[in-house]
Amino acid sequence: MSEPTRVLMVLDSFSFGGAENLVAELGLRAPASMRISAASLAPAVGTRTALFGRIAEAGLEPTYLGVKKLTDIAGFVRLVRTLRRASVDVVHAHLGYSAILVTLAGFLARKPVVATLHLIPQRHTSRREWLKERLSVRIPGRLGRLVLVSQYAFDEYARLHGPARDTWRMIPNGVDTERFSVACSDNDVDGPVWACVAALRPDKNHADLLRAWTEVVAKHPAARLLVVGDGPARPEIERTVAELGLGGSVELLGRREDVAAILATADGVVSASVEEALPTAIIEAAACGLPVVAADAGGTREIVIDDVTGRLVPVRDVPALAEALLSTIGNPVRAAEYGRAGRDLVEQKYSLTRWIENLNHLYAEVTRGV
Repeated sequence: MSEPTRVLMVLDSFSFGGAENLVAELGLRAPASMRISAASLAPAVGTRTALFGRIAEAGLEPTYLGVKKLTDIAGFVRLVRTLRRASVDVVHAHLGYSAILVTLAGFLARKPVVATLHLIPQRHTSRREWLKERLSVRIPGRLGRLVLVSQYAFDEYARLHGPARDTWRMIPNGVDTERFSVACSDNDVDGPVWACVAALRPDKNHADLLRAWTEVVAKHPAARLLVVGDGPARPEIERTVAELGLGGSVELLGRREDVAAILATADGVVSASVEEALPTAIIEAAACGLPVVAADAGGTREIVIDDVTGRLVPVRDVPALAEALLSTIGNPVRAAEYGRAGRDLVEQKYSLTRWIENLNHLYAEVTRGV
């Protein structure tokens, strides 16, 4: 039996986020062919330590590399030395700062590097931020392998920072299809129960969702919307809930670790987000066999196939979002068909098992020096 591939996962930080959660999940489900460890590029400061405990519990032996910022020369020199001494076969950087610094350091330390960007290109307000993004694409593309998580993200990066090279890969993230098994709605209310799982940020566009939800409540007074997540937009969302008179219908549950259990009580999942690379929450909903109604943002359409796995509506179109919700709620048979099709799609393309298989192939490629 061949030795396992030793992989060091380097994140920008151990803050609470999708990439960080994904790495922790990998630690819990890593096959015998991989030996995974994890490190934070940033030092242990404030909220940048939020997921340290979970990553440690996953057996990833988390450490801090202590690079304070992009221009921390002393920190970068230490990073090169650390990677040179590390007993690893592959270094896998996640997110923008790591894609730049870890790829450069890995190249100097003679370690194969893979870098995953989990977001779509951003609308930058400064030349400096645009340059950082460009470097996060160009450096891994030249010195290692660049991984984008959806075809939409791949195409957008190619358009803005390309052309795409033969070192670019499109590898979707995956979810644990055992934990997010087919849901069995056991809510004890007469009306429909839907969920929105998203950070409370402006780009997630909860305001439009709440406006559309008023139309649902007008037709289904007992309807409930479970809003899972937290973030800087919470006060504004609370005000909107009050202004629209939705206090009895909308529940702000905050950040939760039991999302799978919450989805098991829901009849469907909705998203009004305006920017997505590959929305994990929607993949989880589909894995649970739930119908999804979502705005056509970024990589969302790769999961929500209109009238197949759910309903896809134009971004920021409140009437269309309301109509899609009402039509899906009003046709339980069709909604169940959406859920079954979504589950099939996740098993084929977006399972954690499929993601790990793709990573294994990529790691074999870079360690062979192909």
